Amino acid sequence: MAICMTQKQLGELAGLTARQLRNIDSELGPEEKILVKSADGKYDACAFVQRWTSYLVSRAQKKTESLEVVKARHEVIKTEKTTLEVRKLRGELLDVRDLRKAWGDIANAVMNGMIHLPATIAPMVQGLENMEAITGIIDREIRRVLNGIADTPLPAYAADETPEEEEEQEDQA
Repeated sequence: MAICMTQKQLGELAGLTARQLRNIDSELGPEEKILVKSADGKYDACAFVQRWTSYLVSRAQKKTESLEVVKARHEVIKTEKTTLEVRKLRGELLDVRDLRKAWGDIANAVMNGMIHLPATIAPMVQGLENMEAITGIIDREIRRVLNGIADTPLPAYAADETPEEEEEQEDQA
């Protein structure tokens, strides 16, 4: 003799409402349905208990798997972060902000040097008619400005090596 119950009674047994049971049942496949009708129009309580238990166990396993997936993804991110930090320490990666600042300083030095060229050259070439002499003065002043820019030491934040390391490399050469 099978034990038969109404949806409301099965809901009370599971600690849910009849509507919640119907919603869960509608999401399950045909072999997993928790509401199995009996001949009298009620629902088989034994089948409900077995399938309800299976449903709860499978749901718990899915949560565990998702936690494992999250932990695995976290480990991958930590590994990538460590790899980037190691590459930065080796000098293989540069901080974009430092790079932008260094290039901005270089561009500023070039611009300042070039802007002052006309004021520097004009008095020197005033009254000269010899093209070679004028060309020579312009060439010499441009080279002076460019050499001045090249000789400008890098700021500390952009320097690749410490002064001690540079001296060691010069001693070895």
